[in-house]
Amino acid sequence: MSKIASKYQPGVQNVSNDTPLEDIFFLLKRDGGVIIKGLIPVEDVDKTTEEIRHRLDQDLPWDGEFFPKETRRAPSMIALSPTYTRTQLMNPVFQAVCDQFLTTRSWFWWGDRRKESVSKPYVMSCTAMEIGPGGKAQPLHRDSFVNHNILSEIDVWDDARDANRESAVGMMVGGCKVTKENGATQFIPGSHLWDSNRKTPPLLKDCAFAEMEKGDAFLMMASVYHGGGNNTTPDQKRLVYSTFATRGYLRQEENQFLAVPQEVVRKYDRATQKFIGYAISEPAAGQVQQLDPIYVLYPELLSKTRPTDF
Repeated sequence: MSKIASKYQPGVQNVSNDTPLEDIFFLLKRDGGVIIKGLIPVEDVDKTTEEIRHRLDQDLPWDGEFFPKETRRAPSMIALSPTYTRTQLMNPVFQAVCDQFLTTRSWFWWGDRRKESVSKPYVMSCTAMEIGPGGKAQPLHRDSFVNHNILSEIDVWDDARDANRESAVGMMVGGCKVTKENGATQFIPGSHLWDSNRKTPPLLKDCAFAEMEKGDAFLMMASVYHGGGNNTTPDQKRLVYSTFATRGYLRQEENQFLAVPQEVVRKYDRATQKFIGYAISEPAAGQVQQLDPIYVLYPELLSKTRPTDF
């Protein structure tokens, strides 16, 4: 048993915000998730809530079961909250975890020279989610389903073998006191080690709960089976800030969204617009405000649509 491993008993850990990064990396490899106490100062969480509150309050109910009708969302938080961007998105611990698990390195020949290429991670999604009283739990899922990340079964994490295993990592920060009763994220420890083609579904009985105080952070591998919990309280709203990053090479070589003006894109037929990138890659990659990006080109159509299940 390694020196770090001997410090931690079985089970998902709650650690202090000054825990060494090596310990956090170990716990993510072992359990798939770890809760860091007090990672984000409470005053910064409250300021973030002020900055995104108007977007939460105007959110339309989801058309489907993935988000219950009692849930309100504020996507694209970088556009809404400088405080969120500074204190959560760019938090040094989160950035270090992203760098550790999502940096991609490869070697290639350039003529007679052998060169290394290093692709750094970047943000995948950032959404505030508030579950109101009566909200039903989400189906257990992996967020790496967005990237079509197909995994093999392993018993334990191996640094050499599994350096490129994960397609994304996430962080959920408590915007209030988060409890099992008001909808804490339920997740299955160790499920990041599972084969994608298991014949049996993930079971609720195997779940732990990411209960947190305001400002605590739950860091997780995107391949962990998880979902927002039931809000069984009569009067509490559970607010959590969700941030995910992915591997930097998962994008176009030439950024068509910046290279081609929207007024030019509008002149092409729908098939061309889709091939440029104005379409969701099923199940959920490339969305804007949780909708197909075609609505960026034709906002007049927004009145006839709502976000739907994947």
